[in-house]
Amino acid sequence: MSARSILIRVPLEQSTAWSRDSLDQGSLLCRLVAERLEGPEVSAFAIARHDRDDSESGDFSHSAGIADADRTLTEVIRQLATEFSGILVVDDDLARRGDPGLEGASFVDDRVVRHADLASEPEVLTRLLRMGASGYPLNAFLCSGMVRGAPSPSTGSLADSEVAALTAAVRIIVHAIHDAESFLLLAMDDGARAGLEAIARPGVQSA
Repeated sequence: MSARSILIRVPLEQSTAWSRDSLDQGSLLCRLVAERLEGPEVSAFAIARHDRDDSESGDFSHSAGIADADRTLTEVIRQLATEFSGILVVDDDLARRGDPGLEGASFVDDRVVRHADLASEPEVLTRLLRMGASGYPLNAFLCSGMVRGAPSPSTGSLADSEVAALTAAVRIIVHAIHDAESFLLLAMDDGARAGLEAIARPGVQSA
């Protein structure tokens, strides 16, 4: 049986290095988001085993376990959704423009971008995260505050202005770690950091 998992703070330098490597493999949206990692407000969290020793907090080699990590991440998102409305955006690493089954998807060049409301059922969010990557990389974003009141990206090719708006709307970056058995989260502003700190250890645990 997998150990229960929790959200913890992790060192920023290692986390941003991991994030850059992951984002560099994604779409233009990912590369633009990577430019925001220089901001002084950025902070890092990860989902880890509940019995993890604090001395391991900088080591990404200890998996939380797929099922537990999924449950904990969706619980984190559910709690954040009570603080701000927004969408989960996933830069799909597996699909490309022209593939079957892309009705309703958005595109950044030939890359596929999918999204769901943060208030969606947990299984919807988990499925969206898992269908966007076979493991590493996973580049996903919790977004809010879209310009001109637009709640989500349009269907089809996104204009440069829409990509820029999505980039600016990113509050939290989500990456896969431990061969996709857990997640790294980077808060991009003080409000997002405060939201994650409020539910970090010993708060959020998977049942």
